[in-house]
Amino acid sequence: MIIHFLKEDALTALKTNIKGNVSCYDNITNEWIYEYFDGENPFKEYKMSIEDFQFCNDQNMDSAKNDVENAIRLYSSMKDLSDTQATDERLWAGLCHGDFWEYMHERWSGNKFNGDPVSSLLWRYFFNLKSGNRRALFRNTLSRLWWLGRLTYDENRKDPFELTRYWEEDFSTKSLILFSSNFMGNVELTKGLISALIQLEQEGFSLGTRKRDIYYQASQYLNVYGGTHILDYYSADEIKEKILKYMWGLVGKSPVVFMMSKDV
Repeated sequence: MIIHFLKEDALTALKTNIKGNVSCYDNITNEWIYEYFDGENPFKEYKMSIEDFQFCNDQNMDSAKNDVENAIRLYSSMKDLSDTQATDERLWAGLCHGDFWEYMHERWSGNKFNGDPVSSLLWRYFFNLKSGNRRALFRNTLSRLWWLGRLTYDENRKDPFELTRYWEEDFSTKSLILFSSNFMGNVELTKGLISALIQLEQEGFSLGTRKRDIYYQASQYLNVYGGTHILDYYSADEIKEKILKYMWGLVGKSPVVFMMSKDV
């Protein structure tokens, strides 16, 4: 499958004039983009092709499960993309406005803008860099799917996307915490974190608060620990064990009894 990115000047023009094009984002097709540029093609063929795939839009599944399934499909197709390539706004904005316009329309159809429509469109279709590049990667509709796959894919597991499926519950909150963390981008740290959280969940760990607070507490611990230690030196298993020890320590229990399987 041949994919396309937005030319730099086209990207700038669309971002600058979002306010005047708000209604166009409700269109079923993206023909308005070609009309906007007076017939000139604003897209350019990307230097690599990807495996053909179809996005999932199962009306019987909630949006979180649909997003996770699409993260799996998108990343499976675009696994060869480098981390540097995956931070290029021209690529993701190009896919949002071009090759995957139909999916974008289906994903956001009927979903009201949260406050300012210009700001919502910036987050969904572009990179809103006001809050930093890291958060922009998370908020762009397609970029966040790819990065979720990138940070959780583990080829050594029977199901390489076992950790990815952890996001099927409370997708937005978990993703926001992950992409706001200092360790975002480190695959080993992310794998260790999610492996620990899955094991804690299986063992019935509780802080007596919301389930999401367990995720938040573990992530916060890694952020604080990373302030005095070089986390890049640790393997996923080492990170997992540290989190288990810390979390069980919060409730006055020893983690030794609970750290059973390294397959989690």
